[in-house]
Amino acid sequence: MPQYTDFSQGRPFWVELGSPEIDASIAFYGHLFGWSYEEEPPGDDGGGRNVWAKNSSGYSASISEQDAGEMASGTRPRWKVYLSVDDLDEVEGRVSDYGGKVAIEPFDVADAGRSAEVVEPGGGRLALWQSNGSTPVVQHEHGSLQWAELMTNDPVATAAFFRGVLKVKTEPMEMGDGSVNSLVMVEEAPVASISALSGLSAELIERAGGPMWVTYFNVDDVDAAVERGIEHGGELPDPPWDVPGVGRMAWIYGPQGALLGLITPVS
Repeated sequence: MPQYTDFSQGRPFWVELGSPEIDASIAFYGHLFGWSYEEEPPGDDGGGRNVWAKNSSGYSASISEQDAGEMASGTRPRWKVYLSVDDLDEVEGRVSDYGGKVAIEPFDVADAGRSAEVVEPGGGRLALWQSNGSTPVVQHEHGSLQWAELMTNDPVATAAFFRGVLKVKTEPMEMGDGSVNSLVMVEEAPVASISALSGLSAELIERAGGPMWVTYFNVDDVDAAVERGIEHGGELPDPPWDVPGVGRMAWIYGPQGALLGLITPVS
């Protein structure tokens, strides 16, 4: 199958799990998705381990070791979503104009590209990625990213941030509880969604520990994937559910507490 090389600005491009127990995470997601792994050689900066996850077609995600500072601060294991940008410095220059702040200044990642992290006005953290065009990945097939949903404290302000900073379109979705969620549109196609964290149950909000991304990985069979996940230490907050016209979905917690979405899309 072809590798995914669309770097259009605002599109989710890469996902990474920060884990306090990287070997346990490698084992769990290997059983869940059938991933194999390649570990990066140790760097000179004294950073933690990092592994690249692969399905049958190519690279799907990475799992990195949480550093001591993150663990000491109580940062919970969670999936990070990298959004592609055309010009990282230009995008960073608009962040404060739309109520956000820069959390990590731009830096080079070897010869692959440049990265930075910003916090949007609803409290969600966005990783930004300016590729040098040398990082083809796999999406939209078993064991790879299918969709990304940002759960935030202020979905209206967050949508305005996306429009102003990333120069993408958003389409509002009025929800039954009166909140307004949004679809993020790139080249007239939806690529991600922005939702209200308050729409979750009190238990899920407490476990989230604040705004977060829910990354949905494509699986051939959601129910079979859920069974594998539970068998290897995962936890299911609710039974799988069907969304007409979209597919069958489930949420599952990994053994280290990171929430992950699973989806078998409609044909």
